[in-house]
Amino acid sequence: MDHTPPSSRPDTPFLRTPVAVVIDEKEWNARSLASILGSAGYAVVKAFDEAQALDLLARMRPDAVFMGLRIGETDGMALLQRVRSQGLIDATTPVIGLAPNRPEREARLAALRGGAWEVVGLPFDADELLLRLGAVVRAKQASDAIREDSLVDAVTGFYNTRGVLQRLSELRSAASRRGGSMACIVVGPRAEADDDAPRRFDSGADAPDPEGVDRIRRATRRSDAKGTLSGAAYVVVAPDTDAAGALRLAERIVAASSGGNPDAGGDWVAGLFAEADLKASSASASDFLTRATEAFRSAQSGAERTRIFGDPREN
Repeated sequence: MDHTPPSSRPDTPFLRTPVAVVIDEKEWNARSLASILGSAGYAVVKAFDEAQALDLLARMRPDAVFMGLRIGETDGMALLQRVRSQGLIDATTPVIGLAPNRPEREARLAALRGGAWEVVGLPFDADELLLRLGAVVRAKQASDAIREDSLVDAVTGFYNTRGVLQRLSELRSAASRRGGSMACIVVGPRAEADDDAPRRFDSGADAPDPEGVDRIRRATRRSDAKGTLSGAAYVVVAPDTDAAGALRLAERIVAASSGGNPDAGGDWVAGLFAEADLKASSASASDFLTRATEAFRSAQSGAERTRIFGDPREN
């Protein structure tokens, strides 16, 4: 009989080495599971309390999460809901609840209601676990690949970073042929010094603020390309827009975050970069995004009175 772990057989390949995060207060459970998963080709990372779990998931994008039904004083499914609300894992990430023994029906149903895909308990049936897990992990990796190849963020309908760069390149080429202008504006919340909560915002990894999305739509033109960036920021590519026009557009977006008063010190800031004649400019599409993003980061960390960097009046 072939005792090779099912998920490591060549007829069921993964697209990349799958990463599993095991969160359980009982170290023996985590070690036992890590041994099974490691023998099947998984990279396994363990966390033994809530703080470790949040820190790990803020830095990683796992292909599967094993969550203890109890993590110290914390209910595992309550922790799962917190993890999802912070965007640390998305809806395609399989979550398996871990019970200290064979779970009773009510415990299984409670975990499933709480968002677990499945519940397993000691002793683990290694072959069955790997077969079930392999199927859902391959489906997740295929979903990730499709999303990464896409040009559009599934949550907002705006371009993702890849789409922004492609659209920037297209608009720059068109403007270069006729000697037109173009601007790139990056906008988003000012960085809070005491805000240490994990945040993600990229390709649906966490849910953006619907009000923020609406601000961008209301303040921009149909011809402007709208996109999302990592770190809760948005990007607007404005064709036929010079530096002065870019400043007016940035002011409109920033003013929308403060009830229409650009001097009210609202919560958004902006960075911009623009060129008046693309035929004479050497700035590439990536230069536009890089320089606007650098200006935005300066605005985020700058003095409260400075809300827009790249302002042509500062040059």
